[in-house]
Amino acid sequence: MYIFEKSILINCSVKDAFEFHSDTNNLSKISPGNIKVSILKLELPLRKGSGIDLKIKQFGIFTSVWKLRIKNFEPFRLITDELISGPFKYWEHDHIFSEKDEKTLMTDKVRYELPLGAFSNMAHSVFVKRMIESQFDSRQIKTREILEKNNI
Repeated sequence: MYIFEKSILINCSVKDAFEFHSDTNNLSKISPGNIKVSILKLELPLRKGSGIDLKIKQFGIFTSVWKLRIKNFEPFRLITDELISGPFKYWEHDHIFSEKDEKTLMTDKVRYELPLGAFSNMAHSVFVKRMIESQFDSRQIKTREILEKNNI
């Protein structure tokens, strides 16, 4: 199992950051330019047990369907989505929100396994690790830009 964790400090309230991430429509606003996200199915209001089906197209050619379920939903603190079916053998993503110096510390923590058996370590070190790091760097920066712009 691999673990990725990255945090960013955002000059906005925890409430605003949590509500932004609770709106699944914002996923397309923060996705990197080479990734297009379409919502196929969404159970609202978002809460523990809600299902989300996404169609994700990367680099204009690779398309996958992600079926996710909200595993944890603690208002203004935590959203955890888990992969039910999709391109990873295992995927669990925590969106963690906490207050720090009157700002929001937003942390993404992802636990994942690749479906490639013996080739997983090679694929992870050559491609997957960098892809995940790049995508979350981009997502966090875009989230901060949007939330701080709206906080002026």
